[in-house]
Amino acid sequence: ITICFVLQVEAPAAGSAEWLTPLPTAGWLRALGALILLALSALFSGLRLAVLSLDPMELRVLRNSGSAAERDQARKVEAARGRGGSGTYLLCTLLLGQAGANATLAGWLCAALQASPISLPDDSRGVPWLPVLLCTSVVFLGGEVLPYSICSRHGLAIAAHTLFLTRLLMAATFPICYPLSRLLDWALHQELSTFSTREHLLETLRAADPHGDLVSEELAMVQGALELRTKVVEDILTPLNDCFMLHSDAILDFSTISEILRSGYTRIPVYEGERRDNIVDLLFVKDLAFVDPDDCTPLQTVTRFYHRPLHCVFHDTRLDTLLEEFKKGKSHLAIVQRVNDEGEGDPFYEVMGIVTLEDVIEEIIKSEILDETDLYSKIPHRGRKPHDFSIFRLSDSEMRVKISPQLLLATHRFMATEVEPFKIPHLSEKILLRLLKHPNVIQEMKFDHKNKRAPDHYLYQRNRPVDYFVLILQGKVEVEVGKEELRFENGAFTYYGVPAIMTVICSVNQSPSRCSGLNRSESPIRERNDYGGSSTQLHSGSNNNIYTPDYSVHILCDVQFVKITRQQYQNALTASRMDSSPQTPDMDVFNDGDSTKAPTARGTPQTPKDDPAVLLNERSSIVGRWEEKTFGRR
Repeated sequence: ITICFVLQVEAPAAGSAEWLTPLPTAGWLRALGALILLALSALFSGLRLAVLSLDPMELRVLRNSGSAAERDQARKVEAARGRGGSGTYLLCTLLLGQAGANATLAGWLCAALQASPISLPDDSRGVPWLPVLLCTSVVFLGGEVLPYSICSRHGLAIAAHTLFLTRLLMAATFPICYPLSRLLDWALHQELSTFSTREHLLETLRAADPHGDLVSEELAMVQGALELRTKVVEDILTPLNDCFMLHSDAILDFSTISEILRSGYTRIPVYEGERRDNIVDLLFVKDLAFVDPDDCTPLQTVTRFYHRPLHCVFHDTRLDTLLEEFKKGKSHLAIVQRVNDEGEGDPFYEVMGIVTLEDVIEEIIKSEILDETDLYSKIPHRGRKPHDFSIFRLSDSEMRVKISPQLLLATHRFMATEVEPFKIPHLSEKILLRLLKHPNVIQEMKFDHKNKRAPDHYLYQRNRPVDYFVLILQGKVEVEVGKEELRFENGAFTYYGVPAIMTVICSVNQSPSRCSGLNRSESPIRERNDYGGSSTQLHSGSNNNIYTPDYSVHILCDVQFVKITRQQYQNALTASRMDSSPQTPDMDVFNDGDSTKAPTARGTPQTPKDDPAVLLNERSSIVGRWEEKTFGRR
């Protein structure tokens, strides 16, 4: 177009002979030349789009993951672009060829129109508008629009099948294009398109989502994997207050193991002391495979045997780094901590919570993983599917606390020799043993570290009537005495509430002086809130039979204790008076939890049918008759 305009402006004055190079006089030769030049312009324009539209990264993707034809075509185009795949040399070659073809085509068309017999109108300044419009239309439609529309859809195939022409043109323009391409590579460095940052790739996936064949779950997984390096542990941790944890002093009985199973977790942190952030051990649920709930095994016994290592990470650790640590097999649970340097004191490590491998995987797949124990009504509010383990629990009549034979023997000897109401003048050793083996006599009380002053933690409370005796077997209690609320701790084999059952001895022996003497022997180191006993069991006939302690006793940890109510003690006294067998119990009963091995009792107590002493005597009588029938009378 420019050449046509220049040729017209610089033409000689009117009457001059010829102002353009003579063209072939035949019209078909002029048209053929114009078509050849237009085809070259379209070819160079299409090759520029076909060869250079794909950057080296996209060519590499097609070469490795495309179809067989695409892999072959991408390999050829990548070789033509040269080392590094920048394609600057090829770009200069195609641009030079297209520029030359367009310029020659414009000049050819202008000269052809001037040589034609058609009169071309000019404006007042002599500008030939008709040749300008004709050249623009031909170059626009035939040299730009048509090749772009074709090569945008089949560019890779066209570029691969015209490589011979491209290489020929590159060789022809080597003296000009190669030095220019080297200069451009040195000045502009590597192509920007060869760098595919994580943000660009994420945006590409999001933009291609409506048109691609990736489902939403697959796209979420890809995004989660790409965003893994940008997130830290603090973003996904479970806060310490929401963690299910066990105290190191816990006992692995039926209640504790049921609570562990209901939680649904396989790895449980164990803390020591009053602070939950003092994590000292880790319990795996599979460690409980050989633990019998009836053995009441201390938790520390299991954790010290397996000695699971604790894995600690800082709150700013990247998730990809944490995933690599988990893959090494150290642990699938990590304790998250940070350095707390606030305040004037020395910095210290502060536990923020825990993080598991499941948390990292959920962050990658952008979804929650629900197992058999999970029941989420809403994802932000997590819950656990409840499991009823009551079918494995014994009934109340069969329920008894597990106690070792050695501890049972020590308790029996201590009560028979040190506690006045249970000495031989009042109670036989055989009946005392039966009383201790009663299901409801030996009990346990769990300590709630979150609510240390809960009413259930009190064995006795000041100014509250009680009707039972308590002997501590395991654990510690705190006693508050007097108006000054003096406090001191007591441990195993300390007893409380002797006056609560001594009134029974007074009523049986009918000796006020003896009764008063026994009451004075009680020291102010015993008591509790009504736990298991009933205030209706107190003798209501006289206010002197109601025992009201002036002290309080509450537990400091999980305790195991003997609790004997006034009614149970009265039944034992009645059975002891009616039992005429020897006073020393058979030592074999300490090695077997079944009280049927005790000696038989003669006589039928005049007590209610469901009285424990009656049941014990009836059982002994049945066993005695069975032995007599089996082995004969000795």
